[in-house]
Amino acid sequence: MVTSVVSVTDGPRTTVSDLVGSPLAIPTKIIDLLKAGFISESLLRNAGANPNGLVQYSESTPLFLGSDVENVAEYGEIPVGAGQIGTPRIAYALKKGLGVRVSKEMKDENRIDDVNRQIKQLTNTMVRADDRAIRTVLATAPTMPAAAAWDTSNGKPRKDFANAMEEIASAQPDGTGYTDDEWLGFEANTIVCHPSLSAILIDNEDILKVYKDSLAPASIAYTGRLPKDILGLAVLTSRSFPKDRVLVLERQTVGFYSDTRPLQSTALYPEGNGPNGGPTESWRSDTTIKRAIGLDQPKAALWITGVVTP
Repeated sequence: MVTSVVSVTDGPRTTVSDLVGSPLAIPTKIIDLLKAGFISESLLRNAGANPNGLVQYSESTPLFLGSDVENVAEYGEIPVGAGQIGTPRIAYALKKGLGVRVSKEMKDENRIDDVNRQIKQLTNTMVRADDRAIRTVLATAPTMPAAAAWDTSNGKPRKDFANAMEEIASAQPDGTGYTDDEWLGFEANTIVCHPSLSAILIDNEDILKVYKDSLAPASIAYTGRLPKDILGLAVLTSRSFPKDRVLVLERQTVGFYSDTRPLQSTALYPEGNGPNGGPTESWRSDTTIKRAIGLDQPKAALWITGVVTP
């Protein structure tokens, strides 16, 4: 008989003694949970490792050469276009860490629920820290006010999303001298918002009118949840994001992350290196990461502000 194992309580009578005796069980579970929870890895591209905690990058680098294509006469020399580079920036890697502890009492009394609770609390705390870090970096992205607050009769979220998509698509490099047909080439594909907005959109006619006939079972009025996509934009939620604005962006293009120390969780070890967990009679596992994040194409994102009445 095959038994599905999705937590340390599943399987044939997993005990705290088993977890202490298998030092990789707890850190493996922690890493599995965190890999699925970091929003930074959904929104940003992996720029590879950095060896010294510093990442130099260029912000808003144009995606065109500095000169246009020229007509070339027979035997004429083909001109060489000069490249362009944006504003130089530096991102610093910050080390973050947190540990969990298993006491000898938990082991002797088989308090498996206490162990699971700590694992859940650690992963939630690490995910919240990642949400806050990415929100801080994205705060520098451009803004655009909603035509009207979405919790009013004049609110039109779909139109605001369409306007934001066009604003991102038509974004031009910094500086002057560009013609109307010179753009950075971004294409929005993602929305990030606070999950409380579902309570506002659940009564918004501009959203609800789309769900008719065969789409009625998917209506937010019935599900009570934000749809998986709006106007072709994937919808992600984070409770660390502000409640009065929504972020529209091209995922993977807007910025990057670079690890000096990739996410890791140590094997369970006795705190005092002695029998029974050492002088504190406890074992612990430490989860750490040292990561730099940067916004090298801020115009690939746009905040829609004023989506709720102040």
